[in-house]
Order: sequence, then C-alpha cells, then structure tokens
Amino acid sequence: DVGGCGHQFVGPTGRRLKPVNAMEQSDIPRSGKWGTVAQRHAWGAFGSASCDWGSLTEDQWNAWDAAAKQEKRRRRWPASRRFTGQNLFTEINSNQAFLGLPPYLCPPDRPALDLQRLGPLIARDDSDGFTLNLSVPKVPAGHILVYGARPCNAGRRYCDKFCYLGVLPPPVGGMSDIARMYCSKYGRPRPGSRIIIGTRQQVDGWRGILLRIDAIVPGGQAPAANPKRKRPPISAS
Repeated sequence: DVGGCGHQFVGPTGRRLKPVNAMEQSDIPRSGKWGTVAQRHAWGAFGSASCDWGSLTEDQWNAWDAAAKQEKRRRRWPASRRFTGQNLFTEINSNQAFLGLPPYLCPPDRPALDLQRLGPLIARDDSDGFTLNLSVPKVPAGHILVYGARPCNAGRRYCDKFCYLGVLPPPVGGMSDIARMYCSKYGRPRPGSRIIIGTRQQVDGWRGILLRIDAIVPGGQAPAANPKRKRPPISAS
C-alpha cells in the first residue's frame, strides 16, 4: 500500500519493490553537503530549461537542431555523441534563466563577443576603507558576469577556482565598484595579498570565455596561507 491508495510497486519478475518515500532526502550528495547558493541557482536554471524543451513545436525543434549543427566546439564526449538541438536549447535558456531573463523559443544568432579584457583592476586599502574598482573603458553589450577567487599570496599568478559573485554593476565615470560583492563572499582581503577575478560576457544566452585579471592590495607582504615547516637538520651519528 503506497500513500494509503492501495497501490503496490511490482518489478518485472513479479517481486514486490520497496516503495520510495518522496520526502526522504535521497538526493543529498555523498559528501553530505549542498552546493553553494550560486550552484543551486544554476542547477535550478538548468532544470527549468530542460523541462521547457518538451513544450516546443516541430518547427522550433528543427530550428534548434539546425543551429546546433553549426556549432563547432570541443566537448569531452564520445565520438559517437553529437551536440544536439536540445543541448543548445538547454545551454542558452539555462544561461537566460540564471540571470532572470526570458527564454528563447527559437535559437538566437550567435553574437560577436568581446575578447578584450576589462581593466585594470584597482585595489586600495587606506583610512577611507577598502575599495576594489574595475575599469570599464567601453560598456560591453549584454551582461558581464563577475567571478572571484580567494585572496592569495602575492607570489601566486594563476587560479582556476572561482565562485560567482554577481553581475558587473553599471560603471560610474568609467569604473565599476565590485568591492561589496567581493567582500561579501571572501571578507576584506589582507594588505599585500593578490586578488584574482574573472569576467564573462553573456549576450542573448551566449557566453564568452572567462577572462582573468588581478591586482595586489597595497600594504605589507601577506603571510602564506599554509606556511611550510622547516625540517630540522639531520645530525650525524
């Protein structure tokens, strides 16, 4: 009896199957931890876009399939698997839903995305407080997504672990203030530490590549995050 309705689950061999309680948290990852707020938001956007694929018309499906065939991209898929119209539809509209934008029922034309980095990134830490401004000489089309990494030692020049911070605020006098969104995620960085951020342009659901830019917070040299212990000298016996 499932849910008090008198129904039973029976397998193909006729054996009765154990009912599944929909209220159980069976979708918790093995680590026992949920994703970040941005990750859960992205998962929800992806799920809603996937469900919308089944409500299209035949002409719209054909249009997405034709647009997908024009895409020449490298994917870690088997050679027998191809990039389909459903893949493109889900990708475009999950990006739209992530920013709260309406979905596309027909594939939008691929725009010319900017490959030039914004910047420079200017960090200041003085008596007036900490400021972090990104120079925007020319306002790009669409939206600019901002990602950030934890403050690191000044000697570190590369980082590939970023978290989503938000959409780039409108520039004022050619500068966008991103100090609040960065500090709300990582706190106020120490003087002498390096700040690495990434920006990604999104236009009509299409996203460009992640462009990195960094700056060093003025001040003294920041201590290493995990300083190595010195080995004691080996005494000759």
